[in-house]
Amino acid sequence: MQEMDIWDKSPNIIVDRRPLWVVILDRVRRPLVLGLVFSIFFILLGQEGPADLSPEGYKVLCVFFLCVSLWTSNVIPLSITSLLAIAAIPMLGIMDASQVYSFFGNKAVFFILGVFILSASMIGSGLSTRLSMWVMEQCGGSPSRLIASIYSFAAVSSCFMSEHAVAAMLFPLILEIVGSLGLSKNKSRFAKALFFALAWGCIIGGAATVLGGGRVPLAVEILENASDGASTIGFLEYSLLAFPLVLILFASGWAVLRIMFPPDLEDIGPAHEILHRKHQALGKLSLQEKGIAVVMGFTLYLWFMHGDSLGIANIAMVSIVLLFILNLVNWKMVEQHINWAIILMYGGAICLGQVMAESGAALWLAKQIFEGTIETAGVFLFTIAVCSFLLTTFMSNSAVIAILLPPAITLCPAYGISPAVAAMTVVLPSNFAFILPIATPASALAYSSRYLSLGEMIRSGSLLALLGLAGYLFLLLAYWPLLGFK
Repeated sequence: MQEMDIWDKSPNIIVDRRPLWVVILDRVRRPLVLGLVFSIFFILLGQEGPADLSPEGYKVLCVFFLCVSLWTSNVIPLSITSLLAIAAIPMLGIMDASQVYSFFGNKAVFFILGVFILSASMIGSGLSTRLSMWVMEQCGGSPSRLIASIYSFAAVSSCFMSEHAVAAMLFPLILEIVGSLGLSKNKSRFAKALFFALAWGCIIGGAATVLGGGRVPLAVEILENASDGASTIGFLEYSLLAFPLVLILFASGWAVLRIMFPPDLEDIGPAHEILHRKHQALGKLSLQEKGIAVVMGFTLYLWFMHGDSLGIANIAMVSIVLLFILNLVNWKMVEQHINWAIILMYGGAICLGQVMAESGAALWLAKQIFEGTIETAGVFLFTIAVCSFLLTTFMSNSAVIAILLPPAITLCPAYGISPAVAAMTVVLPSNFAFILPIATPASALAYSSRYLSLGEMIRSGSLLALLGLAGYLFLLLAYWPLLGFK
């Protein structure tokens, strides 16, 4: 019996059946990529830069190459790459350290921090979970309606919370639903539709407002810095400019779900029983939840109605203070939901973008890429949109904005385009992260369920992304000119 106990407690042995060369390549990929990238970086640093670019500008381009390579390969965390950029700029004598580090303490970083804490208060108190279960229980009377309720709730919630937080909140609930129904992995169309509804709803809803993620504050900060405050995009203005595209994507996503993944079962009674039990277990709405709901509602009102005059970051900070003064939250409750890596990533990206603009590196790079090859403003903007969409397939959309926006803004005067139009052109397609799991945490979570295949993600996501590009063309050619945004 003792031997059996010892045997039972031993760890499972997993045999890697991949070819030996694949296993070896997998083990050495990270050090090989790091060694190659840093070797090229130091070789480039030792070279003389172009005659029409300052030595500081050339060094910034070398740092930019290093960051793009590391962001794209993802061999080290995105946030660590950003910290490397902040440290490398003063160490290479490009700019004074105090000035470089001051770029990190900008209002975009504090706004993103505020959104994380406000979202954390809703998750930590159970308010967001209560809302999600109530919606699914009330609106999910049939398989199609359950898919629609998850899709809609994910989209609407991501308008007001970080899309990453919404995905993380809904994912375990959907796992429990498919588990209770005994759905087969890689075969059940209903299960696939549920996880695609989760991912696509979060991604599409996150594009509707400034609150869906940090990419819009990041883009606005780069835009304001590059234009010395002459050009910006307001809180309400962004939603007005993006809203038709969000509607097009939302309708397109639902059509793709219905056509490619029609439900293959009729009875979802066990799922309803689970949702009902969980909802009942939460009990009545607590005083804490009511208080957080009131503060959140007041915050949203100020953001939409007075965000430009009061400052959205200032409103976020005051709302957080109010939550703590009223004893509605404590630090232990919210700290586990704050993504410090994202905050570091945005701070470093803003810093790199500002240094590229001030050194002249962004303008030089943009001229090398676009000057003499693209003649008209419309083609230039569509090219930028396609580049943004392609890049976001392989990397974080915040990295896409940090890479693409500074060069794009510098060429706006040559094409007679408002820098704000260029910013929206980079931001909106950077949200078409439907194709690969690495593009965004929402897609990664859905894929990790093992109910989706990579081929299904590529086929359905590519179709949805192409429909999104068509929606962008509608904004550019028809909708924005009506608003005088050009």
